[in-house]
Amino acid sequence: MSSLPNKPHAFNPPGVPEPPPTYSQVSVTPLIPTSKLITLAGQVGLDGKTHEVAEGFDDQVKLAYHNILNALKAAGATPRDIIHVKHFIVKDTGRVGVESEDELTRVWGHHWIEFMDKEGEGHRPPDTVLGVVALATKDLLYECEVWAIVHD
Repeated sequence: MSSLPNKPHAFNPPGVPEPPPTYSQVSVTPLIPTSKLITLAGQVGLDGKTHEVAEGFDDQVKLAYHNILNALKAAGATPRDIIHVKHFIVKDTGRVGVESEDELTRVWGHHWIEFMDKEGEGHRPPDTVLGVVALATKDLLYECEVWAIVHD
């Protein structure tokens, strides 16, 4: 951890893709002596070992959740500790602007529900879903940003 115990500690954990030098993948911020706020950079469908973007929307979503799990573990958290989520979906996927919440859940939400049932004890934190024109690179179709709090 940081040599300054009351300041944020940003780092890049193993098992999560190495980011450009402009940011770190995880930050842990002490709130009170027994609690920490953990913020993750938006996780995408990029394989941390091969540095390849997964093929297709569904595979990118699943790999993003795998990267979230690894980043949370590296910070001493689990998906059960998540307090807020932002999902960014590139509009060209045809996966946003759907007609109903049921349709939205079918196009990508089922992966989130499956992930949170398996790794987060069925926890359903508040979330925001945004349709965007583009993400950092043209191959990326989905990004997920997560905040969590852990208590020691």
